[in-house]
Amino acid sequence: MEYSSSYLDIMTKKKYTYNLVGLTTLIVAWEVIFWVLYYLLIFGLESFSGNTSEKLIFKSPGTLKYLFVIIPVIAVVIYHAVRHNRSVKKVSSKVAQSYLKPVSGSLLFLRYFFFRNAIAFLIIAMALPAFGSKKSSGTTENLELVICLDISSSMNAKDISDEDSRLEISKRAIVQLINNLHGERIGICLFANSAFVQLPITRDYGAAKLFVNDIETNMISSQGTNIDAALKTALQMFSKARTAKGVILVTDGENHEADPSEVLNLLKEKKIQLSVLGIGTKKGGLIPKDPNRPELGYKSTASGRSVVSKLNTSFIQKIAAKAEGKAHTSSSAFPDLRPLLTEINQMKRTKIDNLEFDIKEDRYRVPLVISGLFWLFFILWKPGYRNLLK
Repeated sequence: MEYSSSYLDIMTKKKYTYNLVGLTTLIVAWEVIFWVLYYLLIFGLESFSGNTSEKLIFKSPGTLKYLFVIIPVIAVVIYHAVRHNRSVKKVSSKVAQSYLKPVSGSLLFLRYFFFRNAIAFLIIAMALPAFGSKKSSGTTENLELVICLDISSSMNAKDISDEDSRLEISKRAIVQLINNLHGERIGICLFANSAFVQLPITRDYGAAKLFVNDIETNMISSQGTNIDAALKTALQMFSKARTAKGVILVTDGENHEADPSEVLNLLKEKKIQLSVLGIGTKKGGLIPKDPNRPELGYKSTASGRSVVSKLNTSFIQKIAAKAEGKAHTSSSAFPDLRPLLTEINQMKRTKIDNLEFDIKEDRYRVPLVISGLFWLFFILWKPGYRNLLK
């Protein structure tokens, strides 16, 4: 059988050109297989395990967007094959036989296959996949803080400032304290002759400041200063979680009720840090009968002598010492809270050890190893190295 020269020329050049249809088919087929397996792996593990906690997650899911780099990789491979074929068509079959080497679409696909998968699995590894859970132990720096604020009538005295009472200055100090917190849970207890919870322990600092601004001495009708009741109420406010705990007692130091020694010892036993902030002056001030109606005058004894309320520094230091806590006093309209904030930071650094919790098992090593193997195959899949493998 005789063939024309043009047919022979085409057949001769065929081994020097890529089969674009076959190459494209292989690429598309692999992309379909890869992405089907990818989504089956993500959504199928949960179904097979029957446990929602066993779902495959990515700790850095934003990294997966770089998988789009596969598209330009495919474009480069196709462009290379098309450009090569066009170059071969421009030369004669004799030139092709003399200067060109035979090419294989299958070998080009394998080069693409190794390179593309090396990149894809590297990106998946960088997204930090996690599957399953494992027990882990560690420490925590969480802190629960209860502020016990004295709202007895003596806190209406204006011995520090003619403008603001002890209570207003205390409220200002508490708001400043809240503004300097960073993740600590906070609760507020108000006390006079009795005590009650104004704000349960929370991380809602906005709500806490709103509650503080609403505080008035008339919230408790039974007057007096029952520090024992305040500290017992604070103890009941804490959660059962194994976290560091602290109490900040804000008062002028006048105690007219039960001896708080028992509850102070309990604070020490439970390792609950007590910080006492005394507000007032040693000179003292008169107590208005009604802070909202100054024209009614000031409180007096049965004999007609005016009642002067003074900051009881010795008592404040005494109760702090019994609980192995710290005592601070302030006679400023804007109390310096730096020492108190330092104590709070020290409380937070009191770590609770041996906490056990479940964490997601990192699986990034699996795609990282697979990526490494594909990189190795890509490097070795060259004519010189392939000969060594034969």
